[in-house]
Amino acid sequence: MILPVSLLLGSVSLDLVANYCLKRSHGFQRLAWGITGLLMIILAFVLLSIVVRYVPLSVAYSAWGSLGVLGTVTLDRFLFNARLGRQGIIGVICIVLGIIGLQLA
Repeated sequence: MILPVSLLLGSVSLDLVANYCLKRSHGFQRLAWGITGLLMIILAFVLLSIVVRYVPLSVAYSAWGSLGVLGTVTLDRFLFNARLGRQGIIGVICIVLGIIGLQLA
């Protein structure tokens, strides 16, 4: 089980790098950042496609998406000084509870 979890975390990490690059591309005005972001998301999906050999798609994709959202919120806060409002915080709490629920199912 360590292989799928490691690959899933690698895929999430690549997703976070892709999101960072896309933010830095300023809507593809900085083409190198945009292309790097696209390459990273392609690699993230390649890893995710390997994960679904071992884990049901519904669990793998929901964990990937949820961890990606949580990671992106965290990156946005610490790298770009973005702040969440009350609704955003409630949304993040719901995501965390959803991940816990999936793992217990």
